[in-house]
Amino acid sequence: MSYNVTAEERNQISQGLYAYCRGLDRFDRELALSPFAADAHLVYSGIFEGTAPEFMNWIWPIHARMFVHVHRVVNIFIERNPDGDLVSESYVQVLLRTTSAGGSMTDNIGNGRYVDRWAEQDGRLVIVERDYVRDATRAYPHEQQDLSAARPESQGAALIWARDESDASYRLLRA
Repeated sequence: MSYNVTAEERNQISQGLYAYCRGLDRFDRELALSPFAADAHLVYSGIFEGTAPEFMNWIWPIHARMFVHVHRVVNIFIERNPDGDLVSESYVQVLLRTTSAGGSMTDNIGNGRYVDRWAEQDGRLVIVERDYVRDATRAYPHEQQDLSAARPESQGAALIWARDESDASYRLLRA
């Protein structure tokens, strides 16, 4: 099998996927939308269908209610389909930590795949179509009930975790 994809195409696709995840986890809407065409069509395994901006309008308040969310993409496979379109399949894992009114925590782990069709627009590759395939989910209730132990900033850590620009990563990324 020959892979007719350039190093630059692989780089742009990988960076776009990473930007999407980082944007969601840091609540940076512009960054989360950056890999998508304005009219990209997204289908998320029976839970959402629409454009990328509509998806952000839907997911933002859901994520805001969560204590923590971490998105990871790995195993990014990129190939051209028979029509010559660039398509990537990326394995994704998301940790969604929720708290109940009583204070108990649950880690919801979702495993799936982003299957994205990419096209060049304005000199860069963007996602024009996404299918999210849900492979497996599992909920893990926490025995730990003390929320202060779950947040680094509550422990006086020098590097602060946050879901905004006060996150420690911005110190070097914005230098």
